[in-house]
Amino acid sequence: MHRFFVEKEDIPNIRGSDFHQVRDVLRMKAGDDLELLDGSGRTYTARIAAIKKDHAACEVLSVREERSDLPVKVTIAQCLPKGRKMDQVVQKCTELGAHGIIPVLSERAVARAEKPERWKKIAKEAAEQCGRSALPEISSLIRLDEFLKTKGEFDLALIPWELEGQRTIKQALSGNQAKSILVLIGPEGGFSQPEVELAKNAGLTPVSLGRRILRTETAAMAILAMINYEHS
Repeated sequence: MHRFFVEKEDIPNIRGSDFHQVRDVLRMKAGDDLELLDGSGRTYTARIAAIKKDHAACEVLSVREERSDLPVKVTIAQCLPKGRKMDQVVQKCTELGAHGIIPVLSERAVARAEKPERWKKIAKEAAEQCGRSALPEISSLIRLDEFLKTKGEFDLALIPWELEGQRTIKQALSGNQAKSILVLIGPEGGFSQPEVELAKNAGLTPVSLGRRILRTETAAMAILAMINYEHS
């Protein structure tokens, strides 16, 4: 059954780009069933009553509370990679259950115009595809030093670093009862030593992801997969 995230105030109607998807791409019509999600974990099973000029008018058949997300809230602070790799990070982190994604500008990151609306659209489509009941929060781009000053409170805050030779991500996660986790992912070229020291002073714990150095767009996915395994 097709799923669409809809603003709470619009339910049970479908408007905008989703309406285009319903009418012009999927060719849905009156009598077809679908699911509407309000982003808070509530899922509405609905039926299209009529296709109007600018929206699909639906009737709600049933409502259920759905919790398909991770029991631990994982926020990924991702230093901007080159090209469109951030699109992939947003998509895959959404599929793997990230609670929030924060684009970060670090020393070796490539500065460019941020694309919050594009990233939110990618997250929305990924969440609909994978069956999530809530959308991850996509924050505005922030400089690393400013982020570390205002990073908020987390039960566990990690910074994967290729020069960490003792503490592994497995050790950091094993048996940990954290309900909120922050993971700061470096850019291509990694963090500079001063940045790592800055992160450590802000309360982040350096960890190793193993014997291989992962690409920046792979690291967050690997960590989220490990967290999924720990909490499955």
